Amino acid sequence: MPDSATFALRRRWGPWAQGAVLALLPLLTVRSVADPSPWLHLKVGEFLRDGGRFGSPDPWAPFAAHRYVPTQWLPSVVVAQGYDLFGLPTVLWARGVAVVALVVALLWLTRTVSRPEVAVPVTVAAVAAAWGGLAERPQLAGFVLLVLAIGAWWRTGVDHRARWWLVPLTWVSACTHGVWVLGLVVGGLVVLGLGVDRAVPARTWGRLVAVLVVSFLAAGLTPIGPRLLLTPFQVGSNGREFVSEWFPSSVRSPDVMLALAMLALAYAAWLRLRERPATWQLLPFLAAIGFILTMQRTVAVGAFLAAPLLAGQVERLLAARARAREVRAGTGHGSPAAPRPDRTSFALRRRELGCWAAGLVLACLVAIPLADSRAGTVHAVPTALQQQLRVLPPHTRLVADGDVTGWVLFTAPQVEPVFDLRIESYDAAYVKRYIAAMEAAPGWEQFVADGSTRAALLPASSPLALALVEQLGWSVVGRGDGYQLLEAS
Repeated sequence: MPDSATFALRRRWGPWAQGAVLALLPLLTVRSVADPSPWLHLKVGEFLRDGGRFGSPDPWAPFAAHRYVPTQWLPSVVVAQGYDLFGLPTVLWARGVAVVALVVALLWLTRTVSRPEVAVPVTVAAVAAAWGGLAERPQLAGFVLLVLAIGAWWRTGVDHRARWWLVPLTWVSACTHGVWVLGLVVGGLVVLGLGVDRAVPARTWGRLVAVLVVSFLAAGLTPIGPRLLLTPFQVGSNGREFVSEWFPSSVRSPDVMLALAMLALAYAAWLRLRERPATWQLLPFLAAIGFILTMQRTVAVGAFLAAPLLAGQVERLLAARARAREVRAGTGHGSPAAPRPDRTSFALRRRELGCWAAGLVLACLVAIPLADSRAGTVHAVPTALQQQLRVLPPHTRLVADGDVTGWVLFTAPQVEPVFDLRIESYDAAYVKRYIAAMEAAPGWEQFVADGSTRAALLPASSPLALALVEQLGWSVVGRGDGYQLLEAS
């Protein structure tokens, strides 16, 4: 088939193929609940929806030392309302559809800098690198909004336009997840790079700075108020010390290797083209390396930044080669060099956007029966002990494995965990005492006594479970899903 015919076929049917794939993606993205976190967010959403407010003392945990700030309140409330109406399938449906929305956002991001043949595989690579972070959490919705922000700032780097719609987008992002601040970081790097290169007039640069400043101020006008602006630092202080996903990432992890490979290919394209990248692209490139290597939690962010870098540079490399072939064949004129990166732009056709929109709508419909059929299986929490937890006396102090504490708060609201998933609510010294007690390290008896603890929900192999039975004479009153429910004698 001639090349022109192949191109016409791809142009006509390519968008429809993309839409069809998007519509069928729920087959891969809708799964049974495999993460313990959504239970906490359901509890938070239910509490806020019913008029509850977090203050001091904490309404749930007797030993919380800091006021909990529900930075993820918007998706928590929305999904909690859906849970009341449709049950657990709501959580599965929301996760499956959000992953499809993320794919659409990444397609838009990469497609504006490259042809479909480049944008699609780069999008697949970015989603694969981010897959470990696409759990049933509000963070996933935050990722979708973050990719939109990255795309907007990337377009600003190309055309130097001030996109004021980033202000309401930042406001919604700030109501969704703490990742909102990274959108401003990316914007700051782009604006700084344009200023360093003197790529825009002073007045234009001032407008771009104004978009950043007003967006930051908008984040302080959410229902949480100005204290939201400090929460990324408060959460990170405990997270970096105690939470595994906040630990430095390993270059041996497949997702880290894939994200770094995307950046390496972009860098190789720069070398092949023998040019210095624009500073507004170089700074996000360096930031992406930092995000990938700093902690497992931000590997996905690095992959999202790598996507337009890789797609844009591969596109320019292909264009340079095509131009060189034309020159050699005598059909082209001038230098075979590719256009400067700040001049590269691809306009999306209405058909393509329409197919993506149709695919997303169909995905929402396809996900409904899938979510309903897969909601019967729940992983990571001991559902077999749910009824026994619910009959514990009100205000029973309970020590539980940290991962299941959100589920405990949701399924047995009458108990009072001595520690829960909201790690930022506790002093670091108390968190260390809790970790030591879970290992039955010296001082565990005092930790149990200080908390007036009368029950425990622990893995069967837990050192603390064994110590409670053998040294304090506690009784095992329930077993299931690899956990034991213990009560003081």
